[in-house]
Amino acid sequence: GQPSVTAETVPSGISQVKAPGAWDVTRGKGIKVAILDTGIDDRHPDLAANVRVGRSFVPHETSTMDHNGHGTHCAGTVAAALTGSGVVGVAPAASLYPVKVLDARGSGNFSWLIAALDWCIDNEIHIASMSLGAPAAPSAVGAMCDLAFAKGVLLVAAAGNSGGPVGFPAAFGSVIAVSAIDSANVIAGFSCRGREIELAAPGVDVLSSAPGGGYARLNGTSMACPHVSGAAALAWGSHRFPTGGLAQNVTIRRLLAHTATELGDPGRDELFGFGRVDAEQAAFALTPPPEIPGLP
Repeated sequence: GQPSVTAETVPSGISQVKAPGAWDVTRGKGIKVAILDTGIDDRHPDLAANVRVGRSFVPHETSTMDHNGHGTHCAGTVAAALTGSGVVGVAPAASLYPVKVLDARGSGNFSWLIAALDWCIDNEIHIASMSLGAPAAPSAVGAMCDLAFAKGVLLVAAAGNSGGPVGFPAAFGSVIAVSAIDSANVIAGFSCRGREIELAAPGVDVLSSAPGGGYARLNGTSMACPHVSGAAALAWGSHRFPTGGLAQNVTIRRLLAHTATELGDPGRDELFGFGRVDAEQAAFALTPPPEIPGLP
């Protein structure tokens, strides 16, 4: 079940969101994606070309090296490079910034997340991918998410894996909440659900990079989130058009919702939101998207 060492492997989730269909137009080059997670193995052969200098906000882990595996896996789904071997991500030329907010055990502190979002603002990050969450969060986290979004950062977060209500920060209105589906576009049993869900993406048996140059298959809304972050990078890369006074991140957010493949009830529902993210349609759209009820 490992990727070929002599040919590029396109994981099934990358194909499911139709990312390869967008690569003739955009591969996300120049788009800055921060992976707010356990760090990234910047020596992994599929990631090394795209990893840039980030920062750790975990006091007892000053390096951004990933000692858990979660962040490296998410980073690979966003932007594993086209190297001729191993795996490839949704946006294979996007820049990856390791922003460590979870330690080697996968545990974190909301104060670290707040500081990391502030760093994203200061460093003009385009997309903050947050495969993390909790059942509740201090209001200060919501305020910082709102500020980051207002400053131009597109925020994407995992909905959660309890099968219950959407966790935080995904549940905040300034954040895109992502649920997990399987290869048949069926909602995963573990995926959280609710009116906050905005998009759905593959989150079952997801193949991606692992520390030490390896690969792993993982399940979770944590795996769905980076599919959306990667699709956002592709869309941002191909739509640097005038937005009629709207911030670019607002335009990209609306575009992802407007072009999503509807899976459930018409409009927006509590399982899939507006539907499965469609990287190809988002990248090829020729005009700015319309205003969408419920979105900024």
